[in-house]
Amino acid sequence: MRSLSRSGVRVALNAAAHVARVLAVALCVLVVVDSFDVGVLHRVLLDVNGLAAGVVPQSVLGLLVFRTPMGGAFRGDFALVAIVLFVIDWLLTRAVYRI
Repeated sequence: MRSLSRSGVRVALNAAAHVARVLAVALCVLVVVDSFDVGVLHRVLLDVNGLAAGVVPQSVLGLLVFRTPMGGAFRGDFALVAIVLFVIDWLLTRAVYRI
């Protein structure tokens, strides 16, 4: 019975780590795409940014946003949250291996 509960905890932590990793990678991709002028896709990008803003805490939202020479904006708020999510992923992965 004890190994079953450990196995369940490992699966849950591993799933949480994967979710954090996928969200972090998605935010990193969004930071890169936001840095460029995407022309006609600008409206779509704004909608995606609106969805991503749901992951960002209100206290960080809009923090460190700068215009780029490529016609877009560097989204520091998304980058900060991505870094935190990568750290959470790393910590959860380490916990899985220690169990």
